[in-house]
Amino acid sequence: MTIRLVKGMDLEGSGDLLGEMFRARKRLFADRLGWDVTVDDRGWEIDQYDPISPLYLISTDENGAHQGSLRLLPTTGDTMLRDVFTTAFDGTVIESPLIWECTRFCIESQKSEKISAGLHRATTALLLGICETGLRAGIQQIVGVFDRRMIPIYRRGGWAPEVIGESGSGREAVYLGVWDVSEAYAASIRKAGGFSGSILEPESRRRASLLLKAA
Repeated sequence: MTIRLVKGMDLEGSGDLLGEMFRARKRLFADRLGWDVTVDDRGWEIDQYDPISPLYLISTDENGAHQGSLRLLPTTGDTMLRDVFTTAFDGTVIESPLIWECTRFCIESQKSEKISAGLHRATTALLLGICETGLRAGIQQIVGVFDRRMIPIYRRGGWAPEVIGESGSGREAVYLGVWDVSEAYAASIRKAGGFSGSILEPESRRRASLLLKAA
């Protein structure tokens, strides 16, 4: 399992993989979770942030197929926290070139017998991918909004966020969290997921090191 970094809608260089990702997002967010999201005629779940050149982290198996993915955006531009969730968190705005927002965290449905183990490994791969990308790029923190069910998943993955905001109650509650990027957390995630060495493919390591210069 490796992590590939794709910048924006690179349909010429990564079209097949992006298509797999957007269809997986549709299956999760539209079909399983029932979110009010937009699905185009290709069966892709795409929102207003996908056309503004985000960074996608895509976890792939040994055959290069999509296993999971997420989206990163710098908080100096348009983000879901600023545009969608700011009212829920009392007008909280986080803005820094060293803080990026994570959204659309998506794991493929597992078809093997070891469903729980497969989900855990795919989740920790993406967490490690975020942390490694941040370390190489010079990003210091990641911010994100999540529901209650994700809290134990993050803890098990070795990288629990600091919760800085809460909105709603019960099953409807959502939380605003901040993850510190550090070598210590990268080591913690590797231990939790059973990884050794870098999870990023070689070209993606290079892209990560250039990320802030290109933002």
